[in-house]
Amino acid sequence: MNDKINTIEDLKEVASRSINVITKSEHRKRRGTVQITMNSYSELSHYLIDVIKVSVAALDAEAESVTEVRNVASAVSGVLQTLIGIVPLEEMELLDKVRDLL
Repeated sequence: MNDKINTIEDLKEVASRSINVITKSEHRKRRGTVQITMNSYSELSHYLIDVIKVSVAALDAEAESVTEVRNVASAVSGVLQTLIGIVPLEEMELLDKVRDLL
């Protein structure tokens, strides 16, 4: 982002392009949603299974039952890759600009 922010109007313009990871809820104040894009219900199912596997592995890290979870490394990798996709980088850049103004 190379947008220069000098006024509130500049800030509003940059914010309208930058603040987009969290979508405001229409029904609940101060609530929002984060979208994780999936190509199919099958992909969603695999992602949810990976989240469960990661949780099981974390809970049973020192127990023998962790070996019962197949492909733990793959499950962890899938969950982390999805989380990387929802990190609000644009919002953080905007916050850096606002901090510089202050």
